[in-house]
Amino acid sequence: MLINTVILFLKDLLPIFILFCLLKANLANMQLSKRTIGLIFLASGIGIFATFKWLPFISELWGGAGIEILTTFEILLVYLALGTTASFAIKNQPPTSPQLYIVAAAFVVFVVLNTSTFIVFLESYLSNSESINIVVAGLTIGFGISLSFSALLLFLLLWLNKKNYRGVTYTFWTLFLTGQLCEVINLLQQVDIVNMSGALWDSSSFIEDSSEYGHLLNALVGYEAQPSFEFISLYSLSLFMLTSYFYCYAHSKTDESINNRVGN
Repeated sequence: MLINTVILFLKDLLPIFILFCLLKANLANMQLSKRTIGLIFLASGIGIFATFKWLPFISELWGGAGIEILTTFEILLVYLALGTTASFAIKNQPPTSPQLYIVAAAFVVFVVLNTSTFIVFLESYLSNSESINIVVAGLTIGFGISLSFSALLLFLLLWLNKKNYRGVTYTFWTLFLTGQLCEVINLLQQVDIVNMSGALWDSSSFIEDSSEYGHLLNALVGYEAQPSFEFISLYSLSLFMLTSYFYCYAHSKTDESINNRVGN
């Protein structure tokens, strides 16, 4: 049970730590007010409570596929919100007010989505009073691993930004968003909306999906030891779109800078 708790923590909550690092690194020049931070915490808390309370009702929607479909919708919402406002991850400038509101809303949805899933599993463990100490120990270990990894990741991202390696920083952003998006394949397969083909390869002998490293890589880049054709197709499409956005936006900024110099 100790190992299961640690793995569940890494699977569901580590992505929140990673997203926070990505946002913190790219919003390093911007200070959020205490009121804004408080509203984010309040909205997240209300969302988690409401989702957990209404979970039985949600699960009965769409012929019993309510949780999977709603989760898919939330993942797509977060992907589109963070993907379309990623210009602040390309240039060293703070986001506009509309971008900041969209990013904050996407972060809240992401926190609610992952935390609610974790609490569902955690409740089943805590129902056994004899396992409380083990669960607390697992949570402590999981939090320690996530915090340590996040500190190293944030240091790396800030260093890359300082060296003006925006392309490398954006690569982390792209891989993370793509990995989170591809979770919809597994969700839709569970309710028979998507028919999965066989695995294209098997890298379980190197890193298993169920291992700590497997969950770490899954949270960071969407690693799958046995990816299907549908998974790889969606992964490739997402990478292509986000990479194209980067080069198109970077190219437009370069042209704008050249025009401004010529005008002066």
